[in-house]
Amino acid sequence: MLVKCKKSFRHQLKEGNIYLVVEIIIKRKSNTIRYRLIDNEGYPAIYEADMFEVQTNVLKDYAITINQESILISPIQIANSELNREDINGFWGLFVEDNLEAKKILMESVENLALSENIITPCLE
Repeated sequence: MLVKCKKSFRHQLKEGNIYLVVEIIIKRKSNTIRYRLIDNEGYPAIYEADMFEVQTNVLKDYAITINQESILISPIQIANSELNREDINGFWGLFVEDNLEAKKILMESVENLALSENIITPCLE
């Protein structure tokens, strides 16, 4: 899924730029939507969905995970990763801790998503 930034945010996002969405996060209680996307720093950061316009709705190779707090739409490799069961904070908790396996899975996921969108793979930090 690709989104277009409606308003710049510091140096991480630039108005008019197109970004690759890695994950859609829907908070159940507040009914808010956020995107985890690869920003200008090459980091998979989370931003409010209302900062963007959807450009493509390609959700090929994504999986849906539902828990008490959220509905997550993530690449299959991330959603089904053993790392989600190995750490209380799951895949993203290990990614933030610089787990090499998590970084490898994210890179493969981003490459696959970019290929399905027919774009150049965004650079990761």
